[in-house]
This record gives sequence, structure tokens and C-alpha cells, in this order.
Amino acid sequence: MKIRYGLVLAMVIGLGLTGCASGGGTGGGGTPQAGGGSGSIGAGENPRDTENTRAAERALDDAEDADDPAQARMHYEQALASAQAAIAEDGRNPLAHRLAALASIGVDDYESASAHFDHAVELRPLYEFTFGDIREGAWLDQYDLATPHVQSGDYEAAAVYFERANAIYRDRPEAMITLGQIYAQLRQHDAAIENLDAALAFMDSDVASLADEETMAGWQEQVADLPLLRAQVLADAGRFEEAVVTYRELSAADPGNVELKRGLAAILGQMGNDEEAFVVYQELMAAPGLSAQDLFTIGVGFYQGSDYTMAGQAFGKAAGVSRNDRDAIEMWARSLQLDSLYADVPPVAQRWIALDPNSQNAYLILAQAANQNGDQATTQSAISTVDGLDVSMNDLQLQRYSAGGAMVSGSLINKKLAAGASVSIRFTFYADDGSAIGTVTEPVTVGAADMAEVFQVEFASAQMVGGYGYALTIG
Repeated sequence: MKIRYGLVLAMVIGLGLTGCASGGGTGGGGTPQAGGGSGSIGAGENPRDTENTRAAERALDDAEDADDPAQARMHYEQALASAQAAIAEDGRNPLAHRLAALASIGVDDYESASAHFDHAVELRPLYEFTFGDIREGAWLDQYDLATPHVQSGDYEAAAVYFERANAIYRDRPEAMITLGQIYAQLRQHDAAIENLDAALAFMDSDVASLADEETMAGWQEQVADLPLLRAQVLADAGRFEEAVVTYRELSAADPGNVELKRGLAAILGQMGNDEEAFVVYQELMAAPGLSAQDLFTIGVGFYQGSDYTMAGQAFGKAAGVSRNDRDAIEMWARSLQLDSLYADVPPVAQRWIALDPNSQNAYLILAQAANQNGDQATTQSAISTVDGLDVSMNDLQLQRYSAGGAMVSGSLINKKLAAGASVSIRFTFYADDGSAIGTVTEPVTVGAADMAEVFQVEFASAQMVGGYGYALTIG
């Protein structure tokens, strides 16, 4: 499973956790002042040794010395039982809660550990200055355990450890940021918003203000895209009104940001506010330096709002920026057809066919336009080609990767071949200028007549993909 919101989890891999327990500048710093003067902290309840607290301490020592994880857990469970017994006999003994917190960490109950740490500090505020490092150390341990799961793409498993880290220590934002990303990917909208809001709120907190300059700069870089992610999550959850407010604010603060304007227009379109969406799309169309993907997205917005004139212009510009952008050329031809600009369809349809020679839809659109133009020869030729196709290519779609390479998905429909026949599809990928940058061959075994075989083809490359086409070999 991949993160689809444009944000990456690379910060987890490159965080450099070794030796950074004081990375937030708040973990165990400061010198406690006893007494009741200005700026001082009262000592509170005194820790009290009892038979149960001593038993808990012995069990914790045994757990630390154990070589076998199962044996260590058994000792932690014993320590927790003794600490809970100490709490039962005297709920105001801060030592009992401290020991219960440490034992809870040992049995992976981080929420209980946090509650016991908090209760111990309430009873004895001086504990605050020793607990910070302990809690951050547990946070770091869980963050370390999450990292390999992030690297392998198992974000659900990683979330378990990040949640534990978040539960035990909330004086640094990295776990909140990563959980916000993960839950956004998993479409757990409320959990994503909760963690994103917590990370953003943390940055305005007194705790964050104590961080050193380098740490704060790193945090600011990590949270920079969170408002946009939050807006995307709101939109994905169908909370369009809230999402629009955020997109407007972000776009006003960064008026040259194409992605923000695209997002705003798309949400306005989803809300049925096509008029305002078209205004935003038209503003975008006038911006210099738009990529083929930018223009394609603008074209889709106009197309979905049934403004086929503007859609055709956008798709045509996309096909001008990337001359072999098959998807843009297809949508350009469809827009021209729906806009009744029949004279303009044939040359665009021919470009489509050159890249997609087994597209039944391409030939039919060419035939319809040629018929409207009174070109019976082209009409008959296109219809004859459709009748002669052994297989038909449908639903082709390109997904470009931001770091280079791409994926093509689609389906191959058997029209005339025997079930079980083999078809080889050789995809060629192009740069924006039309130069070929690589090929991938995909074998497909067709089913019975009229059955569709779905496929996905990955193309690995350091170059950005502008477009693609294919050629078929049967047998």
C-alpha cells in the first residue's frame, strides 16, 4: 500500500533516532526547585517503600536482566501485579504509580503507562524532571520499531508502534505527523484529522517553543504540507465545505501554487459549484509553465462540468506539452466530438490511433466525425478496422511517478481469438518531446469472447514519463 496524498514517510527512515533523546529540547531538561517560592515546584507526596513496591522493583530488575523476551515479559507482569497491589493499598503513593508505569511499558500497555506517569507527577511534581527522559526513551524505542514497517510499506503495522509512541510521550510531533499521513492513506479520516491537528497545535505550543533552532527547523519542514493534507482528507471524507475553507486560505497565502488551485477547483466541482470552479480553472489555464499533467487535470474539471470547449482547449494544450500523451489525446478527441467540432476530430483521432491502434473507441469516434464531415471513405475504413480487430484495448490510463517512471493500467477484450490465446503488448514510454525512453512487454492470455483481461504494467525509470503507446503481437 502506498501513500497517495503526495506526502512521504521518508522522515521516519532518515530521522536519526540514535542519541536524539533530547531532540525536542524538553525531555529531561531544567533543574527542579523545591519549596514554595516563586517559580518553584512543591515536593508533593513522598514516595513510600512497601513490601509490594519492593517486590515490583525486584521484578523490574529481573526483567532488565533477562535474556529471553518471554522471561522478561513474565517479570514485567509480576512487577505490574505488585505495583497494582501497592496502589490498591495506598493510591496516593507516587512510587507505586511510577513502578506501575515502568511495568506497563514492559507489557506494551503504553496508554496505562502514560496514565500512571501522569498520576505519579500529580502526586509528586518533582517526578516530572525524571520522567521526561524515560518517556522520550520509550517513544524512541517505539519509533525505532515502526521504522522497518514504514520501509517495507506495511503502514498498518507501523501505526501500532507510532500510536504507542504517541501515547507515552507527546512533547515532539513526529509520531503525530506520521500517523496523520498513515491514517489519511488508510482513509481513516477522523484519526487522520486528529493527529494532523495535534501536530499543528504542537507547533504553537509552549513545549515546541523550547526546542533549539535546528530542531524547530526540522519540525517546521515536516509540518509544512500538513494543512494541505488536512484539506485533502476533509475532501476525501466528503466534508467539502470545510475543505474549501482551507483550500481558499492556503491558495490566498500562496497564489502561485498550481496544486492548491487545482484542489480548490476540483472540490468546487464536486460540490456542484461549476461556475466558480470554471473561474479557478480558467485562471490556472493562463498560468505559465503548466505541465501536461496540470493541463490534463484542468481538462478533466471542465469535461466533468460539461464545458467541452474549454476541456478541448486544456487537453489540446496538454497534448502540445507532451506530444505522445495518449490519455490527453483521447480526451481531446472526445471533447471535440461532444462539442460538435467534427472537422477538428480526425487529425486528433489519428494521433490517438497511432499510439493506441487497438482502441475500438478511437475508430468509432473517427468514423462518427468523418460521417458528419461527409467523408465516407474514412468512415468506412474506420468501421472496417473495428470489425477486423481480434482484440480491443479499453480503459487505458497512465499514472506518472514523481521520481520518474510510470504505471499503465487497462483491459484487453477478446473479440475473435480462441480462449487461451496469447497476446504480447509492447508498451513504449516517451519523454515530453516525443523521444522514446524505454519499453516494457506485457504478456496477456485472453479468455472467452467478449471477456476482459485486466492488466497493470510498471515502467521503472529515472526519467519523467510524458506519454506512451503500444504495439500488439498475437501468438
